[in-house]
Amino acid sequence: MAGVAAASAALVMGVANSAVAADHTMHTGDAWGNVPGVDWSGTGFFNEYGDVVTIKDNDADGRGVTMNVYIGSPDGNPRYSFTVGGEGNTATKKASMGGKYDLPENTYIGFKFCRAPDGECKDYKFLNDN
Repeated sequence: MAGVAAASAALVMGVANSAVAADHTMHTGDAWGNVPGVDWSGTGFFNEYGDVVTIKDNDADGRGVTMNVYIGSPDGNPRYSFTVGGEGNTATKKASMGGKYDLPENTYIGFKFCRAPDGECKDYKFLNDN
């Protein structure tokens, strides 16, 4: 049992450390996002080095969060999308997974981060120059 607790603590620390080191932080566009002291349904992180995109579901509200990733502006068809649900759960995609997860350098990458399934979203765009 102690091994499971240690592994869980290491996983939480790994997620926390990647969030602290994130080049860019994002949040969902849900209605509570503009209220001081109230967290958003989801938090997202983009690290340019390694094209690491991590999303976290912050609320035990029966909904998840979805990240749509685009080349350029966050409109049209996304390059890829992924979802996670359950308070405290995270999901990560990164260039080392190959294919569509390897994002082009010196190019703007767009993000549409949404509460799922109702689609309250917020758009972001960052230059991937690292």
